[in-house]
Amino acid sequence: MFIDFADNGHAVPSHTDICIVGAGVMGLALASHLLAHSRRQVLLVEEGGLEDTETSSNVPAELSDGDVASAVAGSRARGFGGSSRRWGGQALPFSALDLSDRPFLPLRGGWAISREELNRWYEVADRFLGLTSLPFEIDLWRNPDVTAAFGKGQELDLALSKYSPHAYLASVHRAAIAQSRQADCLLHAKVAAIHLAGSGSKADAVEIRNLHGRTASISSRVVVLCAGGIENPRILLSSHQEGGKQIGNQHDLVGRYYQDHVGFFAANLEPIDWKRFQHLFASFVPGNQKFVPKLHLSESLQRELNLLNVTGNLDVQEDANSPRNCARRIYHALRRTRPHGQPFLSSLQDLRRLLATTPETMELLSSHLLSRRIGIPRNARHFLMANAESEPLHGSRISLSEQHDDHGLRKPQVNWMLSDLTLKALRRYGQALQSTLESAGIASVKLSPYLIDPNANWKERAYSLYHHMGATRMSYSPREGVVDAFGCVHGLANVYVSGTSVLPTGSASNPSYTALALTFRTADHILREP
Repeated sequence: MFIDFADNGHAVPSHTDICIVGAGVMGLALASHLLAHSRRQVLLVEEGGLEDTETSSNVPAELSDGDVASAVAGSRARGFGGSSRRWGGQALPFSALDLSDRPFLPLRGGWAISREELNRWYEVADRFLGLTSLPFEIDLWRNPDVTAAFGKGQELDLALSKYSPHAYLASVHRAAIAQSRQADCLLHAKVAAIHLAGSGSKADAVEIRNLHGRTASISSRVVVLCAGGIENPRILLSSHQEGGKQIGNQHDLVGRYYQDHVGFFAANLEPIDWKRFQHLFASFVPGNQKFVPKLHLSESLQRELNLLNVTGNLDVQEDANSPRNCARRIYHALRRTRPHGQPFLSSLQDLRRLLATTPETMELLSSHLLSRRIGIPRNARHFLMANAESEPLHGSRISLSEQHDDHGLRKPQVNWMLSDLTLKALRRYGQALQSTLESAGIASVKLSPYLIDPNANWKERAYSLYHHMGATRMSYSPREGVVDAFGCVHGLANVYVSGTSVLPTGSASNPSYTALALTFRTADHILREP
């Protein structure tokens, strides 16, 4: 059932078994697993509402500082479904190297969980997202003439990222929550703080507020923060133990080691052999699944040179009314896969534009129908956009500012710092792109001047990829992080954190898939607790 906390006439549950803070991707995943495997009462506490409108969903601009602005506003959405209202549902796992002990990074012993253990939960995440069981490394290309330049012993590895066919999770889970007798979702309720029981070893209640000054306290046997990479640490920093110490912050680590992925224009690509170029970079669409080709910096090169991880994919810049863009808008209008629908008249205009460009349209259509590929337009500009891992730095952090939001709570301030390790990896990635694609006769590569000129300010060209990670990092010990391998806050028996904020390092892959796997593992652990 949905309960609107903004409506004073709606009563609020005073107690629940499991309180999940946030009804976004992680919150819905956690709730779905708990509801499927137990009879415990679950309460989702969500800051936003049920309907998705621009004014209600957009998160107000927060405070951002540091080397690169971390896109703390436009990348996040509040409301039932959370950031699934904005994301594409992309899934790409972290590698074993990403989780390993890399001596040049500030994390002793690597992650507190193995890749083998993580693989078990990736399978659960696949089912949740509706992903096929095809391996991410499968050779859908089936053309050694194109793929021989990649893989074992080479500087670049090939991989495929998968896209969920139902990325907008609100549409998938809304009816189940509305009809459930076991779960409620409290809307327009922002968590102000977690309160601890007298002993200070476990949470006793969650304090909530709405925009009109209404407050309430909900007691819960278990509290799980699924509010996002910035809100999770904000809530812990706003919650205090006896003596004034913030929850989980015994060693001043809540908010620290914040990371994001560095987006970077790596190179301009000019196709040498159009057929091979398209065969390498065009996305696959077998059935209702989309696979996007990715070029990774090889693990062997990362190990040899102590490099952070980098991946990249083709970006095509074309006219807004190009045949491909028109076809894409018509497709989404017919499928209604976007929360904001496209007017009928706009779809009709797009259809007219398609008919006016018949030859190019037919080439794209034949690629889709015959090869199950999303054709790449010839008359466009082609770029390789890199996603780079950033070093987890102690000084890169989320803290509480002295400014207050509309709920009267202190705003989080993000200070994202980058080291030259990211630049080192980006430069080596650019060199690998150039040597690989040109020697294979696929494309000529003009690298970004910011990867060549040692005097260029590369940080001014870097941008956030909206992946807020690491500020409540997982660790073996409370001296190195905030939560243990199951997401439980060190020193507390019943407070958990799920989401990208627990990732100790960020890889170069989209982090939500790995965070989902860890969330399901946390849910299973909670179920096993008495």
